[in-house]
Amino acid sequence: MPVPIIGRLNFRDYQALVIGLILLFLEALLRVITHCLPTFALEFFKGQSQKGYTVEEHIVRTQDHCILGIHRLPEGKYSTNDADSKSRIESIFNRCGISHSAIRNEQAYSSKGIKPVVLLYHGLMMCSEIWMCNLDEERRLACLYDVWLGNARGNKYSMKHSKLKPNSRKFWDYSMDEFALYDLPDTIDYILETTGAPSLTYIGFSQGAAQAFAALSINPKLNKKVNLFVALAPATSPKGLQNPIVDAFIKASPNIVYLFFGRKAFLTMTMFWQRVLSPPIFTKLLDTCMNFLFGWSGKNMTEEQKAASYYHLYNFTSVKSLVHWFQIIRANSFQMYDELPPYSSPTAIGHYCHRFPTEQIQTPISVFYGGSDSLVKIEVLLKQLPKPVFVKEVPPYEHLDFIWGYDVHKHVFPELFNLLRKYNTCDNETDMKLSDHEY
Repeated sequence: MPVPIIGRLNFRDYQALVIGLILLFLEALLRVITHCLPTFALEFFKGQSQKGYTVEEHIVRTQDHCILGIHRLPEGKYSTNDADSKSRIESIFNRCGISHSAIRNEQAYSSKGIKPVVLLYHGLMMCSEIWMCNLDEERRLACLYDVWLGNARGNKYSMKHSKLKPNSRKFWDYSMDEFALYDLPDTIDYILETTGAPSLTYIGFSQGAAQAFAALSINPKLNKKVNLFVALAPATSPKGLQNPIVDAFIKASPNIVYLFFGRKAFLTMTMFWQRVLSPPIFTKLLDTCMNFLFGWSGKNMTEEQKAASYYHLYNFTSVKSLVHWFQIIRANSFQMYDELPPYSSPTAIGHYCHRFPTEQIQTPISVFYGGSDSLVKIEVLLKQLPKPVFVKEVPPYEHLDFIWGYDVHKHVFPELFNLLRKYNTCDNETDMKLSDHEY
C-alpha cells in the first residue's frame, strides 16, 4: 500500500525536495559560522561592505507610532580637504562631465559649519539599499554631502510599531496616504533637527517621488524645509501595465485584489525564492517578469549590475498600498486612497475622492524621466505641477535605469549636481546662478 503523500511523489519531486533541503542546510550552516566569527572579523567584513563610507543608523518615530529605520552617510568616501582625495573627486567628476564648481568643500558649509543635506528615497517595494548597489563609484549618488537614506514603513528596516505587531492585519493597513501624512514629514523633521540644517534637498525615485508630490501638496510648512525636489522617473499617474490581462485585473474592484493577496504584506514568498534561486536564475526571472508586466528590456543595465542590484530590489509593502496605486491607474488621477470606490457598494455612488493638490507645491521641482519608461506619463504630470525649474528626458531610459543604468553618471548626474550647487545652500543663499544655456 502506498504511503500517503510520500507515495505520490515521483523521482523529480524527490530530487527537488533533496536540493531544497540541502540549500536550507547550507543557509543554516552559514548562519552558525557567521555567529561564531570573532568580533574583529565581523568588523572587518562590515568595513569592507561599506566601501569606505561612514554609515550611521537612526530611528524615526512617526506621529502614528510607526518606527522607521533610516541611514546616514555623514561624509563621502573622499574628503575635499585632502589633496589626494580632492584629486580623486575631480577625476570622478571629469568622467561624469560634472563641473568642478559643484564640488562642496568647507567653504560651501553654512556659517555654523553645517554641511548641505540630501535625502534619498526609494521606490515601491524597495529599501535604502538600492542607492548603494552601483558597482562603479562614479554612479553612486552618496558623495560630498550629508546624505540620508529614507525607508518606507513595512520594509526590512521599518517593520516595527510601538503598538502593533507585524503579524497583525492592522499593522499593514496603510497606503501612500500614510507615507505623505506621517513618514516623509516626520523623517525630514528628524533629519533637520539632527543636522541643524534649515532645509534639505529631496531626491525621490518612482514612488519616492510620488510620495513627495503628495506630502508637499498637503503640507504647506513642509515646502519651506525642502530647498529642492528632484523627481527621478516620477510615477504619479501610470497608464497601466503592458499585459492586457494583468492590466484588466489591477483595474478591477479592490475586493478582488484583496481576495487574491490578503490584507497584509504583498507577495512574501518572493523573499524565499530570492534566497533559494541562484543569482543568474533570479536575475533572468525578474527580467522576464518586468518585460511581461511593463515591457522593459533592461538593456541599459549590465548583467553584473543586475546580479548585484536585483537582490535588493524587492522588499515588503502592504497590499493596500498596491491597491492604492491600482486605484490611481483606474481613475487616471493622482488621488488619495479611496475607502469607498464607486463600485464597492450602492452607498458609495456619488462620493468624491480627494486629489493631491500638487498645483500648490512651492518647492522648486526638477524632473528626470525616461523616453522608454512605460510608467511615466510626462504630459499628465507636468499639467498637475507648477512650472518645474528643470525637466530632462533621457530617450533610451526605462524605469530602473535612473538608479542602475550603466551611463546614469553621464545622463543625469551633471545636471543633478548643478541643481544641488544652485539650490542646496545651507544659509539659504541663492546667489550661485547657473548660466542660461544650462537651464
